[in-house]
Amino acid sequence: MKEDKILIDDAVVKAVAEKAASSIVIPTADEIAEKFAEKMEKTNKKNIHDSEEKINKIVKTGIESLPKEVRFARGLIAHLNKDAQGMAEYNSYVSKAWGDVSKANYQNVTTTADGGALVPDPEFIAEVERLTDEYGVAARLCDVRRTDRDSVTLLGGTNEISFTKTGEATAVNAKKLTYKASTVALDKYIATLVMTSELVEDSAVDVFTDATNEVARARAKLFDQLVFTDATYGLLTPTVTEEYKIISVGANLAAFDLDDCMNAQYQVKSSVRRQGRFFMHPTVFNQLRQQKASTAGTYLMGDPNMGVTPMIDGVPVELVDIMPTTLDIGAKTPFAVFGDLSRIKLHVKRLLETKVFDSGVVKDAGGTDINLITQDSYAMRATMRVVPQTRFDGAFTIIGTGTVS
Repeated sequence: MKEDKILIDDAVVKAVAEKAASSIVIPTADEIAEKFAEKMEKTNKKNIHDSEEKINKIVKTGIESLPKEVRFARGLIAHLNKDAQGMAEYNSYVSKAWGDVSKANYQNVTTTADGGALVPDPEFIAEVERLTDEYGVAARLCDVRRTDRDSVTLLGGTNEISFTKTGEATAVNAKKLTYKASTVALDKYIATLVMTSELVEDSAVDVFTDATNEVARARAKLFDQLVFTDATYGLLTPTVTEEYKIISVGANLAAFDLDDCMNAQYQVKSSVRRQGRFFMHPTVFNQLRQQKASTAGTYLMGDPNMGVTPMIDGVPVELVDIMPTTLDIGAKTPFAVFGDLSRIKLHVKRLLETKVFDSGVVKDAGGTDINLITQDSYAMRATMRVVPQTRFDGAFTIIGTGTVS
């Protein structure tokens, strides 16, 4: 194939070059600087925006970011080791944390280091409150009322109105409700928990759980004692002025059977019976649970292999550890209750107040002095004021042996 050759003379090349040169725009130095500034301005704005986003994010640092268990333990260790910086940090956090609680008039906390004591933060108190409901029966079922007073007055109705048959245009005398007032003072109770400094330092986190569990158990136990067995307020220690219903099972506990339980239910009004429960010690319920038919030898309350749900005649049974055991029940001994605990008001002043001390002398359970300084220990003191009031005596049936009075 023969190739054709095209020849371009110099005039054509010169004309094309001139045309290309005229279409190319070369920016000036000012134009280049302006474009560069625009690029830098966009980049800088983006950097500033990113920085503001990071600044606006709240990042907790220091003691407030720690779990409540670790924070509490660090406060104790700083207190025991006289660590001024650690104490200041913890006390500063606690003062702020108690601010809202104090405004609500739940508890008065002024200077956290007053008297060389350490005040646990609100999360410790909240944990004690939660565990109290788990461990206790009265705290869970009674009508718990918070108050900021040292005494409370409860009004109870002494009469009721009724309809009167009348004729047309006949005047009928009006009736009015009358009340009786019962005023009681809140009693003060103190519980003291002693621990060695080695226990705090060696188990920094567990000490929070140990302390909250022990204080909560003691608080729940106190509530149960006040409602059931206290010599002044307890349901099992009725006075002549208290009109509780009474069921006598016989001369001794061996005579206690399901008939007595069913009789106890129908002593109270239907409104109480619908919400009522049985309250007794686990050993008493166990004895009742083991009753058998005399002929076939089968359990009256069903086969135990099917699982034991604490119920009698379809009514829940609450097992209360502080009530009389089978070994404690003799002649003329009240030992069980049927009724509605919501008819009892449990007046509690504010929240539980706690402080930790590392100096001074306390007594152990046996009455022996413990010198916190010389024995390298610390004590947690929990203080509370509480009193129960029964709104309606007729809401309870007391079950006992012999003549219960």
